[in-house]
Amino acid sequence: MKCSYCGAPIEKGRVFCLNCGEEVQWVPEYHPIGSYRMNRDERGSIPEENRYQQIDPRKNEGAGETEKPKKKRKPVFAGFLILLVVLCALLGFKCYMDHKNYNSYDYQFNMAETSYSNHEYDTALEFIERAVVLVPENEDAYTLKSQILYKLGDVKSAEQILLDVVEKNPDSAAAYGQLIHIYEEQGDYESLKTLIAGISDDKVRERYRIYQPVDVSVSMDPGEYEELITVELYTEGDQKCSIYYTLDGSDPMLMQNLYKTGITLEEGVTSIRAVAVNEKNIVGEIASYTYEIELPSPEVPVITPTSGEYDQTTRTPITVEVPYGCTAYYSFDEKPTTESSVYSGSVEMPEGEHTFYVILVNEYGKASYPGSATYVLKEEIS
Repeated sequence: MKCSYCGAPIEKGRVFCLNCGEEVQWVPEYHPIGSYRMNRDERGSIPEENRYQQIDPRKNEGAGETEKPKKKRKPVFAGFLILLVVLCALLGFKCYMDHKNYNSYDYQFNMAETSYSNHEYDTALEFIERAVVLVPENEDAYTLKSQILYKLGDVKSAEQILLDVVEKNPDSAAAYGQLIHIYEEQGDYESLKTLIAGISDDKVRERYRIYQPVDVSVSMDPGEYEELITVELYTEGDQKCSIYYTLDGSDPMLMQNLYKTGITLEEGVTSIRAVAVNEKNIVGEIASYTYEIELPSPEVPVITPTSGEYDQTTRTPITVEVPYGCTAYYSFDEKPTTESSVYSGSVEMPEGEHTFYVILVNEYGKASYPGSATYVLKEEIS
């Protein structure tokens, strides 16, 4: 059977034409003459190749109407697939970079520095610990780790890390600087003094020269003297130091007697103990200097004339040789003191028998043994 609309053959049992989609009329309207002529004319006028061409009667019915365009479906699935691919690529790149950064010393160290600058000390510690694992021999990482630990309040661990660094790297100025900072903030000047004394590298020692303890020097060598001396205390170098001293053997570290001017020593044995404190509050070693002063007494004064008998014709004024710096005191018939008459020139010899005594007292107050002369001046016989 053929379709009455398009002429295409139709299989038995189908209700719609597979070519044009129209319903198949299995019982057609019968017009004997018209049907015969139409079929014959059509067979004679329609070319063989166009006999089964699809004829859509719906198009013929709306011949004057404009055909509506079919709507195109959006490629939703394709867009979703592209997005998924991009996300996977980004995730893969992120995983690659995370792995790379995790195994990069520079990245871990820089992140630790950044976190430390932002006061994120716990985060900084995580980064620097990874950096230390990656490069165990890098002293910069240990120095930064000690700074982070110190900020976190773990002073002992920070100190120990730096002590290990300077032991392995005596020229590590940064590690020494951080240790000095810790000891200064903690007020631990004894540890700071020990640290500075242990610096072996000349460049590091020079860099932290102002922390070096300073010793006290004296202007006069210790020893025995026969005169009163004044001792000056001073320190070498250009550091500004305070000097504390004692003269009674007590500890100058009590810092009760600040040195200002020279110290004049008295007769006897004196021990000067002194210590210098530099501008960084580093205390030097206690210096001790002992002086023994024994002031000499003047010689027994020389008296003129000598003892003897004199008369009015031979009598002569009594004179005394007074050395420079000494004062003479005299009296008759008793030993003089500093309360006696001061010799200022010759003294007349008195009549009768008398003993002239004289002493010399030097500038230090030391008195000589008294000199004496006995005179017998006879009265004139008329």
